[in-house]
Amino acid sequence: MAYKFLSEDWIKAYAEEWNKNEKLMNDLKNFSASIKYYVEGKENDAVELIIEKGKAVSAGKADPNKRYDFELWASLENWKKLATGEMGPRAAMLTKRLKFKGSMITAMKYMGAFEESLKMMGRVPTVWDV
Repeated sequence: MAYKFLSEDWIKAYAEEWNKNEKLMNDLKNFSASIKYYVEGKENDAVELIIEKGKAVSAGKADPNKRYDFELWASLENWKKLATGEMGPRAAMLTKRLKFKGSMITAMKYMGAFEESLKMMGRVPTVWDV
């Protein structure tokens, strides 16, 4: 079954993929954060992923009144390029194709895991027509 990109079902499937990735969870064993993802211009449809000590413990619709540790957003086209590996996460951030809000120091500390988490998006069966 394929899920509409960044829908509630999609982020739940993504959380399952996250928790299957032993290397990612190990690299992030000292990392806990709330992360909000959305397609540029569709912030009302944002989804969240809650990470505790490297493990995805909750995923679903984002709360518009909540402050997140990290927010990631991009155009649908750029999300697709990230998920398919056509564009790397680091290049996407440096060229501002992937927008980011949160602690840059923390993001840099966990850059390898951050890149892995974005590449992992390609493992979720996705319908890109949103």
